[in-house]
Parts: sequence; structure tokens; C-alpha cells
Amino acid sequence: MESTDEGSLPTHHRFGSGTADAIVAGLKEENSRLREGSLRRLYSIVDRCWSEISDAIPLIEELSEDDTFRSHELAAAVASKIFFHLEEYDDALRLALGAGNFFDIDARTEYVEMLISKCMDTYIQNHQSSPIGIQSHDLDPRLANVIERMFQRCYADGKYFHAVGVALEAHRLNKVEEIVTRCPLGDRHALFSYVLEVIPSVTATCAFRQLVVRTLVTLHPLLPSPDYIFLCSALQYLGASNEVQDLLLKLVDGKNHHETLLGYQLAFLIAESDNHRFIFDIVSKLRDPAGSSTLNDLHQNHISHLIRIMDTDGLASKISLDFMSTRSRTDTLIFKAIKESIDGNRNSVLHNATVISHSYANASTKDTAFLRNNLDWMGKASNWAKFIATSSIGVIHQGHVEESIRILQPYLPQTPASNSPFSEGGALYALGLIHANKAQLSTSAAVSRLIDALHSSGNSEPLQHGACLGLGLAAMSTGKAQYYDELRTVLYFDSAIAGEAAAYGIGLLLLGHGDETLLSQNAISELYSYAHETCHEKIIRAVALAISLIVCGKEKAAETTIEMLLRDRDAIIRYGGMHAIGLAYAGTANNQAVKRLLHVAVSDVSDDVRRAAVTCLGFVLFRNPKRILALVGLLLESFNPHVRYGACMAIGLSHPASGDVDAIALLQPLQTDAIDFVRQGALMATALVVMQQSSAQVHMLGSFRNKITELVKDKYPSTLTKVGAIIAAGIMDAGGRNCAVALQSSSGFLKHSACAGMALWVQSWYWYPMFHFFSLALTPTVLIGLNSNFDMPTDFSVICSGSPDLFAYPPLTTEKQETKKERVATAILSTTLKHKVREKAKDKHKASSSASDPDATSISLSNADLTSPQEPLDACAQVTVGSSFRLSNPSRLTQIQMKSCKFDLEQRFVPVATTIKTHGIIMLADREPSTMPQITRFHDFARAVNESALPTAFEWPYGLL
Repeated sequence: MESTDEGSLPTHHRFGSGTADAIVAGLKEENSRLREGSLRRLYSIVDRCWSEISDAIPLIEELSEDDTFRSHELAAAVASKIFFHLEEYDDALRLALGAGNFFDIDARTEYVEMLISKCMDTYIQNHQSSPIGIQSHDLDPRLANVIERMFQRCYADGKYFHAVGVALEAHRLNKVEEIVTRCPLGDRHALFSYVLEVIPSVTATCAFRQLVVRTLVTLHPLLPSPDYIFLCSALQYLGASNEVQDLLLKLVDGKNHHETLLGYQLAFLIAESDNHRFIFDIVSKLRDPAGSSTLNDLHQNHISHLIRIMDTDGLASKISLDFMSTRSRTDTLIFKAIKESIDGNRNSVLHNATVISHSYANASTKDTAFLRNNLDWMGKASNWAKFIATSSIGVIHQGHVEESIRILQPYLPQTPASNSPFSEGGALYALGLIHANKAQLSTSAAVSRLIDALHSSGNSEPLQHGACLGLGLAAMSTGKAQYYDELRTVLYFDSAIAGEAAAYGIGLLLLGHGDETLLSQNAISELYSYAHETCHEKIIRAVALAISLIVCGKEKAAETTIEMLLRDRDAIIRYGGMHAIGLAYAGTANNQAVKRLLHVAVSDVSDDVRRAAVTCLGFVLFRNPKRILALVGLLLESFNPHVRYGACMAIGLSHPASGDVDAIALLQPLQTDAIDFVRQGALMATALVVMQQSSAQVHMLGSFRNKITELVKDKYPSTLTKVGAIIAAGIMDAGGRNCAVALQSSSGFLKHSACAGMALWVQSWYWYPMFHFFSLALTPTVLIGLNSNFDMPTDFSVICSGSPDLFAYPPLTTEKQETKKERVATAILSTTLKHKVREKAKDKHKASSSASDPDATSISLSNADLTSPQEPLDACAQVTVGSSFRLSNPSRLTQIQMKSCKFDLEQRFVPVATTIKTHGIIMLADREPSTMPQITRFHDFARAVNESALPTAFEWPYGLL
């Protein structure tokens, strides 16, 4: 009866403060049955009356610890909920684990979800501290039981992605295997792809991540059908070039046309990953495969196609470069306006910035029309400005290796020696930029040319500087002892400018080698020793950066080197240590790396070191861009301008071409910062974020472009601010508006060359020629479909949801035309206006009497248009937002646009691998092979593009640049 009466009363009457106190008083009774009854009633009201019950926590805890008390689990459950409401989650979890069945993990309540999350954190931390594959003995068995029940709940709910995420974070390899086997057959393809996508950012050692991927390769036969895209990516992650070669040879054996196309698709994906050491290993093995004498002609032909795709200047490279050179949308009027704005200013820094910005906008497009049309203006460059101007040609022609010597021949060192060392040094640097990161470097004519120039440079620092940078770029990551000896010799000359370039060249030569080889081990030791012997700050800084390039991507294997740099008394060497952390842990989101960088960012005595620490957060967290915003939000408000600049760079490095609204909002106030170099950093970082965005996607884009124009034209902004604005103009339109900065490939592999490029680009703070390294991080954003003959069928397109305006190229600017001044309208007196209104009212009355009068209709419509223009605009906007459109073959396809695109599997040509991303070069299967397709070949494609006629032959005055 008592419970019935209580049930008929409102909650606030049933369980008031006095009622709760009365129930708590029952806990002090000696009769255990009375105490049990009180606990049951407290358990039913604890979520509403926890504040009144909280004073009794000691008594309730005492009951929970009394094993002789029959309801001690119930007491633990009550105490746990009280601690939960008090936000004491550790105590709440401790008591919940002792609550037995009263802690129901299947309940969908905030209490249960919070404690399960706490359980997971404890479980993960415990297993992370244990050796891989060893069960931790310190883990509370009750907590392990809760986690096991949670896994079973995930299986029941079909949340296999959630379960595998916990297993990966907890380093439970056996659980990963269990989840894969428990997963339904139809979901396994997606699960395998998901694990491979998230594995780079899992907080674990590189060895564990490779163990997970190797396990997935072993479990690959459990898939309902072979997933060769996954298998190739997994083997590439493991660096298993032999197994990748075997897979490719198997696919192109000629027995199955579909598998042959898949083999070509894998070759394009491998080429796009930009890991040229790995590619070179595969190509070398494909040139002489085991048992080659037994291969038939068809198999040999298919193998030659694989080599053709992945080779140094192979099909993958040529197709992308052809698209960029023929579909360039560079707006030359922007640079014409910049040139005119700075023409009266005799500041060589602004001249440099304009030349650099122009090279960004035309990177890999081969478009030098602006330079040819302004030879007199270019001729104003002198000394190092001439070096920068000439080397910018390398950015414009980057990747076009076949024509490199011919293009640069007028500027390369001649015999006998000329009096233009700056122009010749810049040409050597340009030669390296064109040949940057190519595979077959041992036979490269460019490398031989650079070494010869280095030998004949004498004491000319500009020549040595250009040759060393060029050699490092052209021989990037090859680790050749011969090239190392050449660069080390120049370094030991102890010339500040030449030695700086030699050190950077060594870093590029051994990029990503770590301590894998005896040469790289000796190089780190020798560089570190020489940094303490030389008195040139430029060399010390370059040496420290070179060491950081050597350990790129090495994670914990680089810890010894990182500690050596961080413990040094010299702030310049610690500066290199910050970059060593950033590059070694690039893209891993490693918590320890983030903590160290943040600690240095607020504690080091050197502003340069603090700036570098904050900047390198962008490298470590570029795969977790939202996290970087939370970390640097407060740093953007730091009193130290160097920290603010570093925060800008961190946001730019982690959000390229994202159009992220939050990132833009954080950067916008710093565009008007009191310190000029902070304004410069904010402008360049904002340009990185808004690369390839449209005004429909990012509403502030138009105002940002106008701001850049105003800063360049205005006389009052400082030189550094103007430089930032000019460089930002080139960044936004990089590569003819067909490129974006990408630190990883579309398959998720870290691009070492891109990371090195951005790390050296940041060094432009000290030395402007380093600006050109930005081009190493640029990646074409294209969609190109190829048939089995490597032609582009016109019967292939991709469906893109949304309005075309969201992903359109920015409109080209137009030159303002002078307008003649018109006579001002005569003033109208108020009495005259009133008279006209009365006359108009009379006319309106007459018009209403005749409905058939056409003039009346036109007047009515005209008035409606004037008074309510919003209606037709809104209607049009709704249609646009709800529409979709098709991207023809080929097209530009931006990074942010990929999320809105999907394949049309009903058209004639469909992707040979439907799980591939709608991006890059895609091999197509023909569903109607008996019908002749309409195709576009690359030379036809080039002719179809509207471009200006080629100029007549001319000779550039030697030494002008």
C-alpha cells in the first residue's frame, strides 16, 4: 500500500529532502533487512536526490566494502552514482566495478556511457604500457570483464568499426583478429579499408602498426572476394616491394583482362604515393623479373606498361603534367596589377616576392608568358634577386624533365666562365627543382651536370649555393655515398652561403633514411660535430635542419637523435630539434611529441625555438586538423609574436585546401596584428586554407582577395606585410589553380618530399630562395579516366552533388575600363515630386479600368521586380543547392569536392575498382567492348584547349635574369 500511495504522488512530494534524510537514517539500523530496504529506495531516487544523499557517502562506502553484508553490491552501485553526479569519475568507476549486475552496460544512460568510456581509457592505458601480445596482470579483472561485455555488445549492435578502434588503441592484436572473423562477410571489405585508413594515426609504435597490417594481409583470404587495392596498399605500407612486384606480375599475366587493368590501376596508385625509393625498387625488379625467359610476349608487353606508368618520367607523371600545362587557369592580370603597384618602389624584396608568387601560380604549367612580356622589369633584378628570378623557372617547369636542359641552357654555367654567377647559380637550383625526387637518378644527366658545375664553380658562392641545392633536390632520398662526399666537401669549406646549401643538400640526399644505413649514421654524427665547430649561424641552422630531414618519418627510431638536439645548449640546434620532432612524427598525432612541442613553445628562452615548436605542431597533427585548432587557439593570443606566427603556420600546414571556417576565423584577427611578420604569417596561412575554394564555398574569399589587392596597392603597409600578401596571391592560385598542398597521398601514405618541402619553405624566414621549396608539396587535383589503351574516353563522367558554383574556378579578373564622367542629374523640388506622384496615381486608376492593356502588365511586373527582388533569387538558390552535375573526363576535382562525388556505374566506362576514390588517374573497364568508343588522346586534348598562340622564336638576353 505504501508503494501505491507513493506512486500516486508527484516526484517532488514523494522524495523531498526530508524523505531522503529519513531513508539515509535507515542505513544506520542494526537490522540488515532494514538497511537493504533503505539501499533499494536510495538506488531508485539517487539520480534525483543525490545532493541530499551525498553526505552519507562514507556510510554507503563502508557497506559496499563489507563482504558479509548481503547487499554490498547494491551499496557500491548507489555510491558509484553519487560520485558520478559529483563528477568524481575515478571513484564512480571503482565502485561501479564492485556493483556486479547493478552496473548494466546495456543501459543507454549517460551514467553507463561515461563509465564505459572511463573503462576504455583505463583499459587502453594499461595495455599500451604492456609489451605487445602480453596480457597485463595489473588490470582489474572486473574492468576486463566490462570491456569484454562491451565488445560483445558491439558485435550484437554491428558496431565493428567501434570495436576495432578500441582494439587498435589498446594494442590488442588478438582482438583485431577476433573482430575480423566475427564481422559479417558483406562488411569485411569496408572494415579492412577502415583499419588501413586509421592505422597511421593510431597511438602505437611503428612495429605494432606494421604487425596489424601484416595480420590483415594474412587474413585477406577471409574476404568474400580479393581486394587488390587494399592488398597493394597494405604491402606498400609494410615496404614489401618484392610482394608488390609479385602481385603486379600475377595481375598482368594476360589471363584476365579485368585483372590486367587492376594491375595498371595499382601502378598508378603506387606512382601517386611519391615514395620513389619504393617505386625504384619495384621498377628495377620488373625490368628483370625472375623467370623472365619463360614469360610470353603478352605478359612482357603488360610488364612494360607497368614500367612505363611508374618510371621517372612515366605515364603517371606525364598525364598529370599535361593536364596542368593545358588546363592552367592562371590569372595573369593579378600579377600585372601587383607589378604595377610596386613598380615605383625600388624595393628588391617586393620584386622577389612577385617573382616567387608568379612561379607558385604557374608551377608545372610551363607558362612563362608573364616573364617574357616583362623582360625589362625582370632585368631590374640584381645579385641574389637575379638568383631567385632565374631559379623560379625551375618551379614553373617542375617535373618536365625531358626539356630541362634545353629550357635552362641559356642560363647554365658556360665555358669560358661568364660574369653572371647569380643567374647561373639560380639556373642550377632550377635544374634541381625540375628534377626533384625522381627515381632513376643514377643515370640522370641533370645530376652529372650539377656535379660538373660544382667542380668548376671555383670560389663562386652563388654557383656553389645553386649547385648544392640542385644536387640535393635531384638526388633526393637516394643516399648515394658519392653525392654525400661532394656535398660534405663544400660544407667543410666553411663558407656561410655555400655551406648552408651543402647542409640542406645532405639533408635532402638522406631524406627519411634515419639510422638505417652506415652512411646516414655517420652523416648525423659528422653534421652534429661540425655544428659545434663552425661559427656561422647559417651553417649551424642548416646542419640542424639537415639532421631533422634525415629522421623524417622515423618516429621512435629517431628518439636518440631528437634527444641529442633538444639537450644542446645552442638555441639554433634546439631549433633543429623542433623540426626533428615535427618531421619524425609527421601525421602520427603522437601525444608525447605534441606535449614536448607545447612545453618548449611556452618555456624555451629563444623566440626562434618557440616559433619552430608551435609551427611543427602542424606537421605532427596534419591528419587531425580539428585538434590543432583546439591546441593553438590560446597560442594565437600569446603575448609573444613569434608564438603567434608559429600558430598561424601550424594552422596553414594542417589545413591546406580545406576551406575550414573555424581555421579562417582564428586567422582573420591576426591579419591586422600589431606586428608585421605576424600579419605576413596570417596572410600566407589563410591562403593555404582557402586554396582551390570558391566564393560560394568560403564566403570571405572575395573579401580576402580584395584585402590582398589593397595591401599591395597601399603605400602604408610594411614591406613584410606586402610580401605576405603577394606570396598569398600565388599560394591561392598555385599550379594554374589545379594544385593543392598535400602532405600525404590519396592512399594515406606520408609524402616525405612534401614534408621536406614545407619544412624548408618555412626557412624563408631567414633566406628568401627557400620559398621555392613550396613547389615540392604541390599535388595536382585531377580526375582522369583511362581505357586499356591509355586514352581518355568521353563516355566517362562522375556525378557531383551540389551546385557547380561550390567547386568552380574563381572568375578571371578584368581590366577596369575608363568611364566618361556624366552630367549630374538636375535637382527636383519637393513640390514637383508631389505633383508627379499625383499624376502617376491618376494613370494607375485609368490602367486598372482596362485589364487588357499590355503596358499595365509591364508596369506591374517592373514594380514587383523593384520592390521584392528576393523572391526569384531564393527560388533560384533552392534549385541550385538541390541539383547535381557531372564532371567530364578530364576535370579538376578538388580535395573538398571528393566527398560530394560518386561513380555512375550505369555508364559505358566504369572504374575497374569501384572501391577507389574519385580522384586521380582511374583505369576504366569498357562495358561495350564491341563498339568503337569516342576518345581523346593527350595530344588532341592539348590542342582542344583554348590557349594563346606560341610566340615566335626569340633569344632571352643572356644574363638579364
